[in-house]
Amino acid sequence: MNKKEGIGDNGTMDFVPFVIAKATLLFLAVVLVIEYAIRRREVSRDLLKNLRKEQQLATYSAELRTLKEKLARKSEIADQFPRITKKMTEKFPSESYPAIAVRSAKEFFRAGKVGYFAQAEDSSDYTLVVGAGFPPEWVGNVRIHSDEGILGMALQKRMVVSKMDLLSSSGRRPSRPSLEGMDVAPDFVAPIFGISDVVGALVVTGCSFPLEEERINMSMLADLLSMALQNATLLDPTRDGNWVDPLTGVSNRIYFLQRFENEIRRTENYRQTLALFMLDIDEFKKVNDTHGHHAGDIVIKRVADIVRKNTRGYDLVGRYGGDEFMVLFTSTTEGQAISSAEHLREKISTADISIPGTGVPVRITISGGLAMFPTHGQSTTDLFRSADEALFESKRQGRNRIQVAKSVGLYGGIAKGTGADQETPISTDPSADAGSDAVEYPLGKLGEDLNS
Repeated sequence: MNKKEGIGDNGTMDFVPFVIAKATLLFLAVVLVIEYAIRRREVSRDLLKNLRKEQQLATYSAELRTLKEKLARKSEIADQFPRITKKMTEKFPSESYPAIAVRSAKEFFRAGKVGYFAQAEDSSDYTLVVGAGFPPEWVGNVRIHSDEGILGMALQKRMVVSKMDLLSSSGRRPSRPSLEGMDVAPDFVAPIFGISDVVGALVVTGCSFPLEEERINMSMLADLLSMALQNATLLDPTRDGNWVDPLTGVSNRIYFLQRFENEIRRTENYRQTLALFMLDIDEFKKVNDTHGHHAGDIVIKRVADIVRKNTRGYDLVGRYGGDEFMVLFTSTTEGQAISSAEHLREKISTADISIPGTGVPVRITISGGLAMFPTHGQSTTDLFRSADEALFESKRQGRNRIQVAKSVGLYGGIAKGTGADQETPISTDPSADAGSDAVEYPLGKLGEDLNS
């Protein structure tokens, strides 16, 4: 009995370590499994983090490449556009500018085809006048209907149209010729404006850059060509004189206002600024009274000549009437406009004006008023009013000076300083203080339809 019990006790004692060992092993196995699971989870998390980092790095790399491309494009634009502007504002015959624009656009956009289309002499269809990348036999021979496809839409809407625009190729009829029907898919078509209406269209195909980002550059290039053609027409000695002041050779008031309206729209679209500078000759009546009306004509012509020679090619000089002139400084800041106006004032005040029959040259001064768009007005009427009131203020302060317009008030008026003397403004009637050959222009309303 005791022997059996001893054996049982030993067996039990031997079994306990086995159970403990097995439990220990099982515990260790569970710990290892848990640790493996934790490590695996950590490794998976690290792999996921690394994958996300790689994806972010790839995104950043793509964004960096895009940014570099944009910066390179902006640098290219900053380098090329001033050269194009300089070329387009040099004095050439009017027929030279389309070719300059075509070559410039092909290089600027790295385009496959660029062409200038204008109305054919014998029909209302448009034909290729000058092109780069187009078949040479197209020049003067191809006919595109003026209301077909993307060309027709640009001409009808009178704005730059891209192939990305909705309905850019709508209205095509197989019976009528179109660019698309001739296997030309333009990226852009921009209408080109002469003095009174559309005179042509600039077509760009195969642009190497994103079209939406290049639309504004296409618009600016089209505007440069339009201004070049308008100025060439204005300065053409064979012109009929409808747009020119006969005494001075600068633009007359009607043409100036048409260009002014167009420039305001263009400037507003590009979110730029422009300046209207109005000036007249101080005490001009004394010149007429002392030396005669013929001397007054000479002085007026000399002032116009000085102003024209000391302004940029893409600025516009016009005669408002009598001894009063106006200058449109385009794409300028207020500081630049003030500097330009002061330069004109100084040039005129130091000029010796020879009068036949008198031994001593005449010296004159000018007073001027400067108004900025959109700071001092957002229409031709507001800007003329602002500049004219600033001109009056420069007269009131002693003449021979330039005055910048005040801010536009709630009711469109100019905010005057308190205590300002209210004098009768200087007359801008062309018949007052004018030379004997001065031409009168009906003033009408500054903002009215010029074609009515």
